[in-house]
Amino acid sequence: MKRALFHILASIVCAAHFASCAASPAEDGEPRYQKYQTSFIELFDTTVTVIGYTESQAEFDRFADIVYDRMERLHRLYDIYHEYDGLNNLYTVNKNAGIVPVAVDKDIIDMLLLAREGYELSGGVVNIALGPVLRIWSEYRSAGMADEANASLPAMDALQKAALDIDIGDLDIDEAAGTVFFKKSGMSLDVGSVAKAYATQLAVRAAADAGMRSLLVNSGGNIVSHGRPLDGARDRWSIGVVNPDLPESQDFADIVYIIDQTVSCSGGYQRFYTVNGQTYHHIIDPATLMPANRFKQVAVIHENAGLADLLSTALFIMPYEEGAALAEMLGAEALWIDMDGVWRSTDGYANISQSKALPAAP
Repeated sequence: MKRALFHILASIVCAAHFASCAASPAEDGEPRYQKYQTSFIELFDTTVTVIGYTESQAEFDRFADIVYDRMERLHRLYDIYHEYDGLNNLYTVNKNAGIVPVAVDKDIIDMLLLAREGYELSGGVVNIALGPVLRIWSEYRSAGMADEANASLPAMDALQKAALDIDIGDLDIDEAAGTVFFKKSGMSLDVGSVAKAYATQLAVRAAADAGMRSLLVNSGGNIVSHGRPLDGARDRWSIGVVNPDLPESQDFADIVYIIDQTVSCSGGYQRFYTVNGQTYHHIIDPATLMPANRFKQVAVIHENAGLADLLSTALFIMPYEEGAALAEMLGAEALWIDMDGVWRSTDGYANISQSKALPAAP
């Protein structure tokens, strides 16, 4: 295989969870499909774990290489921090804000169009043009994590000044010309709410198109499944939803069961820092320019990974009633865990969960 690998199943926001199982037998009684697993760490600033059932290690490696190659290219295209020789990516788009339209790959155009749809569906709650505000929070979070004793919050006037440059209406996506352009200098994209999940689904689709029958990819908590686990015992994949109070443990809050679906979780316990004893996480409410504070975690199950990721962010920020209506409109199942530990869920969530969680009483 062509990449540095290690065999660790990551548990970052959601995690793949497997019950004890046997290999799928062939007609002669010998195992036909075996479970194989591998991980790589150099893409999308996270651990990407690939799990699948194939007849041999060599066959699995071939499909894992397809997943890696597709995600590696998308990693470079969606990178907002680095430029690459001979490649226009999102860094290039940000660098040319207010200067000139940038010709980009169709994979960038399609992802940005989905993100803009997410903005419209959520009433502006999820905004990939929030880059100037998120950059300030990222700088303060990094400084606070490095020097906890001197950790501080961004000044509100600095955040408000940055928020003058977050109007997604100033993002021109020209499908016919294949270009992307910010009309104002100082604007920038931050696609953390969609790009990784979107890329994961494209990579899974590439492996499926090449003949992979049973595959699950976990990209830092964005989980995409294809087919069923061919262990001869189950029809669906078992996915652990991390306990927001014990995020580093295997003591999951719940288990959900999926096939040809995706799971995306948003929580305030993955990227945060502490100021005067209070934690401040990375999911920023554009209405307040501060970290959202309604929920500990939201999990979303949907067929479209990019949309699930956008939706989990939106539902984490929005009031429950608005989020529940949006989830229902989009045909998604969701679980909310609020700051008091109270669970709420969509009506259909009970059909796919171990807990059989039901919507909380009004």
